[in-house]
Amino acid sequence: MALHIISIFVVVLAFIGWHACNYWCTSQPELSVRLEEWKQRGKIDQLQGRSIFYVDEAGNGPHGTLICLHGFPTSSYDWIKILPDLKNEFSRIILLDFLGFGFSEKPVNHTYTIQEQSHIVESLAMKENIKSAHILAHDYGDTVALELLGRHNVDWLQFKILSLTMLNGGIFPETHKPRLVQKLLLMPVVGYITSHLFNYPMFSFGFDEIFGVNKPTEEDDKDFWALLCYNHGYKATYKVINFLPERETFRTRWVGALVNAQIKVLMIYGPADPVNPPEFVSLFKKTVPKQTIISLDTEVGHYPQWEDPASTTREFLQFIKSQKAVPSQGIKV
Repeated sequence: MALHIISIFVVVLAFIGWHACNYWCTSQPELSVRLEEWKQRGKIDQLQGRSIFYVDEAGNGPHGTLICLHGFPTSSYDWIKILPDLKNEFSRIILLDFLGFGFSEKPVNHTYTIQEQSHIVESLAMKENIKSAHILAHDYGDTVALELLGRHNVDWLQFKILSLTMLNGGIFPETHKPRLVQKLLLMPVVGYITSHLFNYPMFSFGFDEIFGVNKPTEEDDKDFWALLCYNHGYKATYKVINFLPERETFRTRWVGALVNAQIKVLMIYGPADPVNPPEFVSLFKKTVPKQTIISLDTEVGHYPQWEDPASTTREFLQFIKSQKAVPSQGIKV
């Protein structure tokens, strides 16, 4: 183990030495027209004492409110490809950027926790008078969703969860395979250095490898990078990554929330995912046999909603339509 750590340390120092002269002062990339439009669709409000960005979209569907929870290290913009279809099925859709992500506040000297992110979601629901909602989550958002589900199971949540759908989340620490950059970010001192010298080539290389055949375009990568850098957010990544050790610490609570769930849960899984390799499927079926997991095409990786939006939306909406329709809530115009 010590040799492994030393090897990683040597690798990162070599990488830093090679790139430092070109990327020491990482500047905020300009937002593309697409990102500017997304930013204008939302607003920033104070939740749990922090500035949180969220988009509140009215739909014309019969299935009430949907709350979308994004993954690491991206943002609510992850859902842009499937949002039009979602609006046809739900009366209201809430898409937020977690603390430390996207257009939300990104404090560097802060201990990020899943508990706090869950408090933020709950506060947002209360602020917007949401009494019940379906949840669609991905990756990091899956873990937040499981904390919310745990509260829901014991009637501690301020709103009712009608159903939960998750995409490619590392909900089982034993089958989760963190990437090299994630391992570096977790290391004392090295994590700080890595986050502060994070650069676009480093990001795009590591990010693209978790996708299947349909990789992000260069335009996509630059958008994801710009959102990560917004408010110098790359500097906080070594703090945000705290969710990985938290998954191990709170495994009993969060996996237990899934086991004890009284609502219907669906996992939509892209099997070409190096972060959550195929053994994840068998463990899910063994752990929660009463819930459902659906594997997409073998070429779909860690971001199903981006790589194969049509199939992801189809499976999600079939699941929602199998639930009893709920009355629409008041819609903000």
